This record gives sequence, structure tokens and C-alpha cells, in this order.
Amino acid sequence: MTLVASISANTAAVAIEAIKHPRRLAKKDQVADVKADAERNAQRVANGGAPNGIHTAPPPTTISLDLLGAERQAHQQATLHQARAAYRDLDV
Repeated sequence: MTLVASISANTAAVAIEAIKHPRRLAKKDQVADVKADAERNAQRVANGGAPNGIHTAPPPTTISLDLLGAERQAHQQATLHQARAAYRDLDV
């Protein structure tokens, strides 16, 4: 008895990619990668460990929660601090 299995082309491609040998980098490319890593590490040490561009990051957004009452109408939004305070009041 012969078992005939059919698979899709995508499945076959994934299976072939899994068994392929990885491509080796040329020594020139390896040296360039190591040099770039060393330069980034030296710059990180010079900056005191802060990554590049941290001062250009956008400010964090404010968090607010839309609270619903028993009547299912939206109340005024509360900040994260106010919500935490309300939960602390419930625990007491």
C-alpha cells in the first residue's frame, strides 16, 4: 500500500528553509560587524551607559481611565493616580 501525501508550496518552502545550511559571512563583513559593535559600545561607555537618542524620545503619554457607573454612563475620566487611590480606598 502506498501513502500519497500532499502539502502546500508554502509548507514545502518552510521545510526546505529549515534544513538549508546558513550562509556564511565573508571575513570582511564579519570584521565590519565587530568594528561597528565596538564603536557602539565605546559610544555607550562615553555617554555613561545611556543609549543614543534618548533625549529625542517623545514624552510619555498620560494614562486615563474611562469609568462607567452602574447606570452605564461615562463619568469624567480619571488619571492613573486617581484610579489607584480609589482602589486603595476600596481595600480599607
